[in-house]
Amino acid sequence: MPMKVAVLGSGGGALAVAADMSRHGRATTLADFDDFMSNLEPVAANKGVTVTNDWHGPEIHPVTVAGSIPEALHNANLIVTVVPCFAHDRWVEAIAPHVTAEQTVLFLGEGSGAIVARRAIEQPTVIAEANTLPYLARPTGPGSVTAFRKLGGVLIATLPATPADTAHTTELIEDVWPYATATDTVWNTVLANYNAIDHVAAMIANAGTLQNRSGGMLLWGEGATPAVVNVIETVDNELLGLRRALNSKEPRRYQDFLVAQGFAPDLGPGATLFDTVRASKLVVSYAPTGDAGGLDTRYVTEDVPYALVLASSLGEATGVPTPVVDGLVDIASSMLGRDFRAEGRTLATLGLDGLDTTGLIGFARTGVFP
Repeated sequence: MPMKVAVLGSGGGALAVAADMSRHGRATTLADFDDFMSNLEPVAANKGVTVTNDWHGPEIHPVTVAGSIPEALHNANLIVTVVPCFAHDRWVEAIAPHVTAEQTVLFLGEGSGAIVARRAIEQPTVIAEANTLPYLARPTGPGSVTAFRKLGGVLIATLPATPADTAHTTELIEDVWPYATATDTVWNTVLANYNAIDHVAAMIANAGTLQNRSGGMLLWGEGATPAVVNVIETVDNELLGLRRALNSKEPRRYQDFLVAQGFAPDLGPGATLFDTVRASKLVVSYAPTGDAGGLDTRYVTEDVPYALVLASSLGEATGVPTPVVDGLVDIASSMLGRDFRAEGRTLATLGLDGLDTTGLIGFARTGVFP
């Protein structure tokens, strides 16, 4: 019997995951909430997801579409949730009554979804998360996606961080994503967040161009000037400081992860982050501008409240200074006329208020809330 996989979500990442799981012999089902089911109608009509990538032309991989979320979850060995951070709570509320002790739930994208899920789904159900998607994935039309595999830099952690749970999770996905590697705790998947590192600084620093120009811009091409890259590097340093305080065994920096993912060449000793960014695939990344773009995008409205605000909260709890992260949160809030600190994810909203450094390290190891 093939492994049964339920993929939750209907964006480009979810379509790419479903197609890849199918390609590797899994019986794969997609599901979403009723208000997003129109995204999956083309998949149901075509009886699969159409994928184009860098090694072949369009291919349809057989994927079914469930009529309901409980239907998708029934007898699934692996449940892969591929949704924005702001949808974590809604999805956890929807799946918690139906998840069984034998199933594994894996959150892909930005970290902290596993913490949200662990509050509602008791052990021994395995709860895991990654720090990023396994690909660069973009929808190309109804029921179709383009997906380019990463080569590494995809970290997998379980909550609690038990060797058995981590090994079980990586075994379920190792033939699909052999470049996804186990990391020590969820604090690595929360804080080795590439979107938090490179999205917000580039968006804030280029606000004038993003709001005033017509026709788009190359966000990390023309937008990643030496000064902007300095801010990106400082954010990376602050998040690395938090990881070290939380006893992380992952020493790599953003520059190392750009190379590991296959986005940039290894330029050797002496290369700066600016050198690596300028040599990377990021320089051709397009960002819409003017009426079609601006700052009101997930690069800001997700990454600030759900990544940087949480990092700031961790800084307060551990005593690790995060002045540039804090400044980006405050500037983004002012620019968009929102209070991202009030809206965002913090240790308090995760049920971890009052924990100090030792308590946070212990929580990641045990999964037990205070």
